[in-house]
This record gives sequence, structure tokens and C-alpha cells, in this order.
Amino acid sequence: MKGRAGGLMRAWRRGGTTAILVIAAAGVLRAGGPTAPGPRQEGAVRGASLTSAEECARCHVDIHRYWKASMHAQAAENSRFQAQLEELRSKGNAEPICVRCHAPAAVYLRDVRWEKKATWEGVTCDFCHSVRGLRADPARPFVLDVGNVKTGPLMGATPVSHGAQYAEVYTSSDLCAPCHQYVNERGFEVLTTFAEWKASPYPARNMSCQSCHMRAASGRVVDPKVQRVAATTVNLHEMPGGHSVAELNRALQAQISAVRRGGTLDVTVTFVNRGAGHRLPTGSPLRSIVLVVDADGAVGRRQTATRTYARVVVDEHGKELTDEVTMWLKGGRVVKDTRLAPGERRVEQFSFPMPRGTPAHAVAKFYYRYMPDAAPRGETGQPFLSIGAWVDAGGR
Repeated sequence: MKGRAGGLMRAWRRGGTTAILVIAAAGVLRAGGPTAPGPRQEGAVRGASLTSAEECARCHVDIHRYWKASMHAQAAENSRFQAQLEELRSKGNAEPICVRCHAPAAVYLRDVRWEKKATWEGVTCDFCHSVRGLRADPARPFVLDVGNVKTGPLMGATPVSHGAQYAEVYTSSDLCAPCHQYVNERGFEVLTTFAEWKASPYPARNMSCQSCHMRAASGRVVDPKVQRVAATTVNLHEMPGGHSVAELNRALQAQISAVRRGGTLDVTVTFVNRGAGHRLPTGSPLRSIVLVVDADGAVGRRQTATRTYARVVVDEHGKELTDEVTMWLKGGRVVKDTRLAPGERRVEQFSFPMPRGTPAHAVAKFYYRYMPDAAPRGETGQPFLSIGAWVDAGGR
């Protein structure tokens, strides 16, 4: 079936499960062993070496500063990823699929011992800016041409230190698909962000992933001491997502109301996914949005109610999965999905016993929760939005 924003989506059955691979315009990661690279890609990476991001920083100071604060920069050296990588290897996965996105230099430049600096830089500058296109190979979906000519979304760029070439793929969400859509060996779609965006109204509005996650930010493309350019903004290479409080507040809009009915305080929380072109939250099924509503009277104890918005995934035996490695290897099906689709509005209602004749206060707090971090510490997650309503003794 043809996607609205380009790319061909092909579905087939494997082991009784329908799986989807986006090909042509975007190659989506699928579990399994590596396949032989095509001639162009083989020639491009053999004997090649990526420039370290530290070298890029000598000229691209502002862009490097944003990138250094990104999850992309931390993708390889992140302690949680390293622990999960070791666990996968201990289970017999010599070349875990996750390396292809977390440390792409290790795969594309065959740095199997992780000896190159660029490997430890995760999704590093020169890897992204050596991409010439995409190919229908889920093991190595990016077509690279590593050298002195760097590709990007700008036309007519004339840098003094290297060549520059425009590539249309940098303006398309297809560039994000290979690492933000993943089907495991059981045919289960662990990551569905690209498909969620594709099914949303955003492609028809010509709004790509980059429109939100790489919007214009203050900065210079190149240090004025190296080269004078007129532009005073850069694409935001921090690429904030669910880990960003500011980004979560851009995505979710909420309001609260409370009314007393006899000895009961009725609280209504209305919220909408106003700013995310995918479900909220997206990515790993272990991510959730938690709504906590507290009700307090002038005297008496606090009362609390909680709602969680997430995907619940089970294995082939129906056991709920609560860790990343097992999720990626054994995820089998979704038994519940309460996340918010783009533009979706929800109304949640709560009732709390509340003595007559006393003022009352209701507060709704939204948290972003990543289970492997929050669960061991007994935490609700990272708070990012709080709204409240007062009801006086007379009931308003």
C-alpha cells in the first residue's frame, strides 16, 4: 500500500503474524542477521573513517553544542544501553540489532571492537551528514558516501573546509524511519513512531519529524571567525523528545475543573495531544504518561487517583513484559493501548468524598515515566505539567 508521504509499505506474514516493512523511501529495522550491502554502499564504507564530532565543533560551534546535549550524542555511551547490550550479547546475540542505530559507525564501518572514536559518539555528525539516501535493507538501510563532501538540507551552501551537497532525504521523515520503526523476529512492532506519524494528519500538512524535533533555533551554522554567513538560526540538533519537559508541554494541553455535589468533590480533567505528530507517549512500550489527581480539604487527608496511558505488551504466553531486552526479543502482542493519538482529546472524571462546608483543592499532575528508571525507585516519573482548581466552602 502506498503511503501518503512517500515510501512503499509492504506487509507479509511470518510465523502467522503480519509484519510491515517500509521500503523504497525508507528501510525500517527488522530483526535478523545482516544482509550483504549493495555495491554502492560496500564501496563507500570500505576503508573509510568518520570525522569525530569534536573536529566538527571547531567550525560548527552552536550546532555541536545543541547536538552534544541530545540523546543522539549519548546513544552509544549511555550506561543503560551498554548494560542492555551486554545482556543481549550474553544471550547469544553477537550483533544486536540495536547497535545499528545506537552506534552506527560500529556497523557501517565494521568497527566490531569499538575502537574508533566516532563509534562512541553514537549518532555522530559525520554519520548523518554522509547519508546519501535509503535502501531496502533493514540491516543497513542508510546509503553512505563517507568523504569530504557532506550532505544536508541546505541548497547552495559553500563551506570553506569541506564540500557540501543538498539531499532531499534530510527534509523527509523517511530519514527517521529506520531507527524509529522496528519489528522483532516474532513479527511484533516494538517501535511504531514512524507508522503513527504516517497515519496522522501531519503528512498531509507537510509536517515532517524535523518540523517539530529540528525546528529553527538561535545560532550560527558556522563560527564567524571561520566563515561569515548571513543566517542567524540553525536546525535544532538537540532534537528534543519525550525526555524533554519543554517538548512534553508543547505536546500536551490540559485543563481542570472541580465542583462539589453534596459530600462529594467531582473533578474533571480534559487534555489533548495538540503538538505531537505521533501517539503520546511514543517509542518504547515501557514509556507512559501518568496522570495523578490529588484532592485536599481544609481538614482531613489527601486523596489520590491515578490513570496511566501506555501500551501493555505481552509475550507469546500472555506474560506482561517490563524490561527492554525481553520486550525487544519476546514482545508478542499489545493487549492494551491507552496512549493519545495526534489531536485526540480525553476527558477523565474523578469523585472524592469531601466534607460539606469546607473549601477544597484539586490538583492534576502529569508525569513522563520510563519504567526501567522509575520502577526500581518507586517513582511516578518526571513531572512536566501541573494544573489546579479551588472549590470554596459554598461549593464553587
